[in-house]
Amino acid sequence: MQAQSLVLAQFGCGYWGPNLLRNFSALPDCSVKYVVDSSPERRRFVESNFPRSNAVETIESVLDDESVDAVVIATPAASHFSLAKKVLEAGKHVFVEKPLATKVAEVDELARCAEERKLVVMTGHTFVYNSAVRYVKKLIDSGELGEVRYIYSQRLNLGRIRSDIDALWNFAPHDISII
Repeated sequence: MQAQSLVLAQFGCGYWGPNLLRNFSALPDCSVKYVVDSSPERRRFVESNFPRSNAVETIESVLDDESVDAVVIATPAASHFSLAKKVLEAGKHVFVEKPLATKVAEVDELARCAEERKLVVMTGHTFVYNSAVRYVKKLIDSGELGEVRYIYSQRLNLGRIRSDIDALWNFAPHDISII
């Protein structure tokens, strides 16, 4: 039995969007049908580097397209909640780059909305899938390290300075998801 292909759309192709687009486009049973970005320059980038994806300016036609199974959101953090809610209300699964939202009440509302519709909301906690992190988790779970009472996290590379969220929202989601 052949696996059914997953049809995606992606909202945003700015700083982190090209990485997500490249990775999702490389999956064998996945196609990125649309990439939505308000910037003509970013749409031209998509058209020249990902010719199988349709670069469009607005989300409406994407949300109305029944062939789209899920949407990847890689836009500024302040827009994550409103876009994710629209995606869920359109009956599609959603992957949201971190942070999922900037308020706990918004996260709760997205979880409720997804549960009511039997849809999946996933946040881009990429470190959870890192082989080194998985190995350390295995050591902790096995008891080989004893009882872990304290964890310290330090950053060697801060990445780009973001104006849409503060350092806590930018970095803490990774550290907390690992713990």
